[in-house]
Amino acid sequence: MRIIILILILTCVSQSHAKQSNSSVDLTRQIEVTGVGAVFSVPDRFSFSLSLEEKGRSAADLNAVMTKKSTNVINALLKVGVNKKSLQALQVRFNPWVEYSNQKREQKGFILTRTINVTVDNLQIYEKAIDEVLKLGITSISNFNYSSSQSEVEYQMSLRQALLNAKARAQDMVKTLDLKLGKVISISEQSAGQVMPVQMRMQEAKSSSSYQPGEMTTETQVRVVFSLE
Repeated sequence: MRIIILILILTCVSQSHAKQSNSSVDLTRQIEVTGVGAVFSVPDRFSFSLSLEEKGRSAADLNAVMTKKSTNVINALLKVGVNKKSLQALQVRFNPWVEYSNQKREQKGFILTRTINVTVDNLQIYEKAIDEVLKLGITSISNFNYSSSQSEVEYQMSLRQALLNAKARAQDMVKTLDLKLGKVISISEQSAGQVMPVQMRMQEAKSSSSYQPGEMTTETQVRVVFSLE
């Protein structure tokens, strides 16, 4: 009876060891590669932010002046063809108006600041919009950005390129080592279509001749694991 039990134990240990060995072999018979894809495009969407600022003692008076000034800016943008839905003028900020004289701090009133975000999808309108707001004496223009209205399509294209690149890399590697590529085990996306927009500085916005959107890049990276036959 003891001999039979011993034989059964040895058999189980042997099978367990064999399974572990096979699992180890299976894990080593795979190849992991990283694929990259990039799509270049000319941006067709342009955005920037306008800042309006007024100083005064009365909050009510400041608000009235700011409302009039904001209306003039918005009307000027609408006149050159900017879509009303592409304007966001909700950001308003009140701060104390403080000045120092003879090392003394004096609060003279308030500073009211309003930000207007503008987005257009036409370069000619973009140029006209910048020219018009500069004429109105805007306090500052910032956050110049170029982007693409086809970003989702470009992302899908770059993702396909990344997958094909991963496959080509794997095929080249196994060919070099006289191996045979098997099926895909897993795929994971390492970057969700990283877009590199073009930015423009304030100094470059002073004349229409300086508006050169150039190219933007949509980059994607994937990790693919293949089995080896």
